[in-house]
Formats: sequence, C-alpha cells, structure tokens
Amino acid sequence: MYRILMIDDDKSFLKIYSKIIASNGYYVQAKSDIWEAMALLEKESFNIVILDVVMPQMNGVDLLKKIKEKNSEQLVMMLTGEGSIAGAVESMENGAYTYMIKPFEIDQLILNIKKAEEFLKLNDENVKLRTQLNDMTRNIAVVGNYEAMDSLKKQIKQIAPTNSSVLITGESGTGKEIIANLLHYNSDRREGPLIKVNCSALAENILESELFGHEKGAFTGAIATKKGRFEMATGGTLFLDEIGDMPYALQSKLLRVLQEKEIERVGGTKTIKVDFRLICATNKNLEEEITKNRFREDLYFRINVVPLTTTPLRERKDDILPIMEYYLDYYADEMSKSKVKISDQAKRVLTGYSWRGNVRELKNMAERLIVFSSGEDIQEYMLPKEVRQPVKVLQEEENSSESINLRTARNQFEKQFITEMLIKNNGNITATAEQIGIARKNLQAKIKLLKVDKAELKNEV
Repeated sequence: MYRILMIDDDKSFLKIYSKIIASNGYYVQAKSDIWEAMALLEKESFNIVILDVVMPQMNGVDLLKKIKEKNSEQLVMMLTGEGSIAGAVESMENGAYTYMIKPFEIDQLILNIKKAEEFLKLNDENVKLRTQLNDMTRNIAVVGNYEAMDSLKKQIKQIAPTNSSVLITGESGTGKEIIANLLHYNSDRREGPLIKVNCSALAENILESELFGHEKGAFTGAIATKKGRFEMATGGTLFLDEIGDMPYALQSKLLRVLQEKEIERVGGTKTIKVDFRLICATNKNLEEEITKNRFREDLYFRINVVPLTTTPLRERKDDILPIMEYYLDYYADEMSKSKVKISDQAKRVLTGYSWRGNVRELKNMAERLIVFSSGEDIQEYMLPKEVRQPVKVLQEEENSSESINLRTARNQFEKQFITEMLIKNNGNITATAEQIGIARKNLQAKIKLLKVDKAELKNEV
C-alpha cells in the first residue's frame, strides 16, 4: 500500500481529502503543523508528500527544499492557489514532481496520485535493473559459444556508450528487450529513465496519446494533462518494441520528432523539447514492409543507424544447454530450491528440439521444471510431450538405424540392471532407488517405461 503524507494549514481540507484518498486504497497521514510533519518524516517513510505552497509557519518551497535535503528521491506534489503560481513554478525548479491549482476536482487529485505511483514504480524498476547490471551483462540470452553471439556481445559493448539509434531485429523470444536493457544500462544515459512502449499492444489513437501525451480536455476522458513517453524518456532512452506494427500515419509523426527533437502534446500548441536515445526492435522484415507500403522508408533509414540482429536458438544448438543450465540455476536460487543437473537423455532431447519460441520458450520451460522439481536431476520423461516427441526436428535421428540400435541397447541394459537390483532388494523400490542413486518416483517411471516384469520380483514395496 502506497503511503501518503498531506501537509496543509487548512484542517477542513485535510479532513475531507485525506478520507477520500484513503478510500481509494492509500495509507494517509495529514498534518496542518509543519514541525509535526517534519518530525513524522523523520520517523516514517512516505511514497508521496502532498504539500501546500502557502503555509503560515514556513513557505512551502522552503519546506520542499528541507524535505529534498533529507531525501533527494522523495516525491512531492505541490498545491497552490491562483495567486501563488510563481511559488509553484519555483517548487518545480526545486524538484517537485508536479503542482495542482486549488480548487480542483478530487478525480484530478486521484489521477495525479496514480500517475505519481506509476512514476515511482517505473523508477523502482530502473533502480532494480541498475543493481542487476552485472547479472544482466552475463545474461544467458546473449551469452554463448556461437560465433554470432560473440559478435553481438562485441557490438553491444561498442554501441552502448554512443547516442546512435539502434534497430534490433530477430524472431520473438531471442532477447531483443534484454539487448535494449544492456544498451541503456551500459550507456552514459544509465542514470536517466528507460521508457518502453510496445507498439503492437495499443490502438493508434491510444498509442499517439501514450507517446506524445495530451492536454486536459483534448478528448473525452482527458481530465488532466498527461506527459507522453517522449517527455518521460528525456535524459534517458526510449525503447519502441515491435516498431514494425506502428500505424503508418503515426510513423510520419515519429519521424518529425526524431528530426526536430521536439513535440506537441495531443490537444496542445506548446512546443516541448525532448532529448532521448532511440532503440527500436521488430520481428518483421522492415524492407519487405516498405515494399508493401506498410512502413516508411525515410523512417527506416532514420532508426536503422546501427543494426543488430539476434540469432534463433535452432541456429546455435551449442548454446541450448548452457542457456537451460543458467535458467535452471537462476530459478532454483529464486525459489530457494536445490540446483539440478540435466541427464544425458534429457540433453539429447533438448538439443534436438526446434525451440520456435526461442529463449523465451526455453526460459519458461526451465521455470516450470524447477517449480515441479523435488531436487532430482532432470530426466527425459520430465520434459513436456511436445519436446520429447518432436516430429520434424528428430525425423532424421529417428530414422537412423544406428541411433535406434544404440537406444535399444541402452534400454535393454537399463532394464536388465534395474531388474537385477530389484531382485537383489526383494522388490523393494525405495531401497533399490537409494542404492542406484535416483529418486523413488524416477525409478517407478523407469519400471513403467522399460516394462520391467514385476512377476520376477518378490515383496514389492
């Protein structure tokens, strides 16, 4: 629950508005005395401080400065009357998040609180990503022995410190967003925001409002002014995912922003300067989209200053097992479970699978295996059916008499060995499992799979 501190000398205002804000799911404290408010800030932490500019004990801007001296990251929203706009502007210059002019509708206040909440979440995400930078640079999605991966890692290292626009192309699930993260957090803009927009997830009119922002009253439902992603990304990086799905009419507006480095909000007339680095990603062939008049050629050349291409897993099979092992360890640590190894038979299946979903599919499978893991090694039968029985990818291997003979011989040996050990232990599955070093349920699965003749066993447990 987000914690809010309201500071205003108008006690009736505090009483009414604090109750309404609390009814919207926030924890609220209200203080009309500045010194009490300061003492409370010393004892407790608040996500948002709502502060009046005009206060009898101390100017609100001076109080803002004191709050920022104690905690430069504290988010403060200022309240001002019609006659104290200058104080509100000064407060913005001293680090206030925004200001509101009294009187205002409660819906407007709640909307601004929710926007502040979204800002804080975004900031938290950026902080977490910064602290995980070392892990990200060794993230398995771009680590491997394949020649193309080595080249990609070198390119990222060279490109990251620049301000050049980057276009990342490749199939879905090949780590394009991770590369965008790496480019930002290894750049000189790493202290600024990394703003992400999925161009395929929003309708054209909504996407335009998200990118450019809008003024109050610009359209039905626009009850307050809203910053767009271009503004939010100033000083940092803007990542436009699935740029190939951006509506054609909006592409020309994006081109103008990239050329002029300025925008106008929807419904506004004021020109706003923006400064961001652009990274785009797509799983489409944009050159083909250009020939079909679905993507602007001039925009393509503007965003494709530095091209990067990700490689699908099926073209770097040597990296499948290292990636799987990485994510198995990662999720084992995350879920506080024992780390597991992959059996030889499971390795054969994993490297033979086509991985149409690429790293994303592999990552999801690793998480699923750890969720259901009891600490035993990954066996072939634990893998999903679609992985164990791929029709096309393993067709040549299944038709190979050599592989069939080898598999048959292995199964015969395992069946004979398990039968002998069970007889030795009088059919006791638990004792046999402990002796040969596998989990009891794995042994039971082997008995079923290899069709061990239970008639030969005595006193089976």
